[in-house]
Amino acid sequence: MAVHGWLLVISVLVIVTVSFASSKLQGVSQHNNVAASPHSICSGDFSFTKGYRCQDYDVITEDGYILKLWRFREGRTKESQWEGRKKQKQPVFIQHGVLMNGQCWFVVSHADQSLPLVLVEHGYDVWVSNSRGTTFSQRHISSNNLSLPANYWDFTWSEMASYDLPTFLNFVYLETGQKVHYIGHSQGTTMMFAAFSEWKVQERVKSATMVAPVVYLNHMPFGLVDVLAKAYIGEIAGSFGIPDLNIMTEPIGTIVRALCNVPGVDCFGWIVSLFTGMNCCMNASTVELWFGSQPQPTPIKNLVHWAQGVRKQVFGKYDYGDPATNLEHYGVPEPPPYNILKMPKDFPLFLIYGGGDLLAIRKDVHILLNKLGPDRNIRELYIDNYAHLDFLEAVNAKDLVYPDIISFMRGIR
Repeated sequence: MAVHGWLLVISVLVIVTVSFASSKLQGVSQHNNVAASPHSICSGDFSFTKGYRCQDYDVITEDGYILKLWRFREGRTKESQWEGRKKQKQPVFIQHGVLMNGQCWFVVSHADQSLPLVLVEHGYDVWVSNSRGTTFSQRHISSNNLSLPANYWDFTWSEMASYDLPTFLNFVYLETGQKVHYIGHSQGTTMMFAAFSEWKVQERVKSATMVAPVVYLNHMPFGLVDVLAKAYIGEIAGSFGIPDLNIMTEPIGTIVRALCNVPGVDCFGWIVSLFTGMNCCMNASTVELWFGSQPQPTPIKNLVHWAQGVRKQVFGKYDYGDPATNLEHYGVPEPPPYNILKMPKDFPLFLIYGGGDLLAIRKDVHILLNKLGPDRNIRELYIDNYAHLDFLEAVNAKDLVYPDIISFMRGIR
């Protein structure tokens, strides 16, 4: 099927998702049910983490969200063993992107294809986050055992930048006594640039590796994200009172899985590529593992915020669509833009991006570089045939990407 044909199919699925949710919606209660507590990847047989052991932590943000954080210190080589270690290890904090959670880094065939596990073997103290709204972080201090607060899904990546990141990074700093090397993918890069703009993280971060950085969306090509943004699908869903999008809920999850099981249908090749670009180097055998944990839910409000970035071509706060409401939240009638120039000029920054990416588009990464200006401590890695998910799941990322990240971090004193 041609790309435009798949675009039509997926667009229809999204609209069906919205329609189905709205037809079932009674207030917002069904979307605010507390999910059953998932089995932690840091307990049991550690099969999801390829046998690597980890620790669970719960951290609480200033606005009451309870977030899950995983720590990996114990590797398989003698040098990286947890017990009896002779020196303090450098902490690395890894932040996933939108529609994902911390499990996305482990949906690979072998341990040497997982960035956190590779870093553990190179002697790092690795911390993997799970943002608010994702499976392991779907809790709030005001929750009871049955439901989330009615306004639980009232957030975007702005709140993740203002609350989640500072909470995570401060926790790691207090546990280790050290500034962290930050690695973010996709929305994880957006959050970090926004957090720097608000002076939220400067004292906790040693460097930042921005993988598939999504800040400016000025050159979004014709694709599913562009179509949905300009069709105001998020706003339509919000008008029905739908608080969140969870693609894998029924019946859509069944439809997607059925499509992926059709002979000749390559989920990563065609369906996922409508969002991400054509991923060149992912292992088709991991599709089942991927759909076992991804994609993750996200608020409709967050999708609207992203759509505003596509339409307005501004890296700024959420627009409530009404000057009076904006004034109430921001003190000005228009949502203020983020000032990325608040990132210090000498701060070590590593931008990694690909030529096949439909989200972190090369021209938009260049806009980011131009806005940051000259005389910056910036390193770049460009891989022509990589798309958005290749940086996480490509079988050759261990050769093309991960060594450069390690080299970059080791060069910082």
